[in-house]
Amino acid sequence: MFNLIRMDIHRMFKARSFKVCLAFAFFFGFCRMPLAKLFSMLLRFLPASASLEGLLPKSVTLTSILENPFPVVNSMLIMFSVCYFYYADIEHGFIKNIAGQVSKKGYTMISRFIAVILHNLIFIAAGIIGNLIGNVIVLKVVADVGVPHALGALCLRFLLLQGVCAILLFVTCALHSKTFGMVLAVVFGTGAMALIYMSIDTAVNMALKKVIAIEQYMPDQLMDAKAPPLIPGLPVAVVTIALFLFLAVHVFDRKEVR
Repeated sequence: MFNLIRMDIHRMFKARSFKVCLAFAFFFGFCRMPLAKLFSMLLRFLPASASLEGLLPKSVTLTSILENPFPVVNSMLIMFSVCYFYYADIEHGFIKNIAGQVSKKGYTMISRFIAVILHNLIFIAAGIIGNLIGNVIVLKVVADVGVPHALGALCLRFLLLQGVCAILLFVTCALHSKTFGMVLAVVFGTGAMALIYMSIDTAVNMALKKVIAIEQYMPDQLMDAKAPPLIPGLPVAVVTIALFLFLAVHVFDRKEVR
């Protein structure tokens, strides 16, 4: 199993999609504040235009950077890269050689999920470092007293992200649907699932005359919250990871590898 994990990590680092998406994650984290500053400077040369200078803060706290570790674009990049990595050996047929070396084919699901833990740590770090550098160039970055709390919230967001990646693992590999996995990655990344949850809430309310809010218990919505609550955030993350990793292992183990 250890050799299988090492192989998946090596395969992940060698993948072109990983390198390209990681570079873009750093770039989009870096460029937000410098682009706002540049746009403000350009407006000065336009007649009768308002400058953004007064709208740009003089400083930014480290807490505010940690509270937004993966905005919409970076969230989509993470999930795109994850789906490409999940399905690469299946798409190119290498899974036949890999699955033949383990007692259960389903163990390959655990291996790639462990590799994705490292994958997501690297992507989040790249986005935060890029954002920090971009802010340091333009503004003053202040280390405030909220940093420990922001780090705790970041750890919870990371666990919720792993829950989302467990869902993508089940859909992409266990169900052998890269296309649906990529579509789901876009839906999760953009936060569009909120519309589906709202529709379900409305339908249940109309049918049963009972108010529910299932988005409060969904990993993707909790992950995007500004301050995700420990309860239900932590139980949701743990249950989602355990459930979909279990399903991915057992469903893939019963599929014929082609």
